[in-house]
Amino acid sequence: MDKESRSGLLLIDKPSGPTSHDVVAAVRGFLGKVKVGHTGTLDPMASGLLVVLVGSTTRLAPYVRDDPKIYEGSILLGVCTDSMDTQGEVTCEKPYGGGPREAREALASLLGELEQVPPMYSAVKHRGRPLYHYARKGQEVARKSRRVRLYRVEMTGYRDLGERAEVDFVVECSPGTYVRDLAARVGCALSCGGTLSRLRRTAAGPFRVEDASSLEAVGDELARGWEVLLPAEAALTGYARVEVTGAACGAVRNGAPVTRDMVSGADAGMALGDVVAVFGGGTLLGVHRVTSLEPFESRAARMM
Repeated sequence: MDKESRSGLLLIDKPSGPTSHDVVAAVRGFLGKVKVGHTGTLDPMASGLLVVLVGSTTRLAPYVRDDPKIYEGSILLGVCTDSMDTQGEVTCEKPYGGGPREAREALASLLGELEQVPPMYSAVKHRGRPLYHYARKGQEVARKSRRVRLYRVEMTGYRDLGERAEVDFVVECSPGTYVRDLAARVGCALSCGGTLSRLRRTAAGPFRVEDASSLEAVGDELARGWEVLLPAEAALTGYARVEVTGAACGAVRNGAPVTRDMVSGADAGMALGDVVAVFGGGTLLGVHRVTSLEPFESRAARMM
């Protein structure tokens, strides 16, 4: 595969330590001067699934499905930090006087919709700089709250540490959820403080960490060839597919609408306004939005 045609999707199991940007930079180093991006930041402390897009597949980033996201983690009860995780500075300590039942109930109380304000130690931009840039200088800036949804919250383990306790959990949530904030909320509900001590992303939309490779393995595979790169259409997993006739491929590739007379096959169950993946001869031509069902028509949203 020549450099210009290196495109596709990688599922990487990020270790704890490097930033998501570090992983992207490493992949770029493996591939050479090829555009590389990712679809969801993981904090340096966090490990787990990072969906990485390569080459022209980066154009599909807005369409990669990542709802729900699933995380496994641990909360240390009895301590607060300025970053809401154990990498921050301790700001308060108070013995935890409860047990596993109280911790389980505090976690369960989070289920449903929440308003969250992005933590100062986050990658959300303010005047072109990430919030953690200001936090490291001891500066606080105004942030807008966002609504998130927790579909499932469960306690999966509990350890008594004397005046502290550590609670293991799994959470299934909408994109943009700050799990560190959830840890702090649990600590607040239990009147002892809480901070995130471990976090691992196990799923994002249709993608699973079991299907991911370590960064080292990806590097080894790329050194031998490019088979580790999933095709661009993998980024559109979960979308309906429309196939156009060979005669229409050129026009559709150039952004022409797809009309019923061009279609040689289509998945069932599409609705008005749906995003669909348009193929010709087995090749992904672009992403369209359905504008009519009777007769069928779609218009280009993103071309490859």
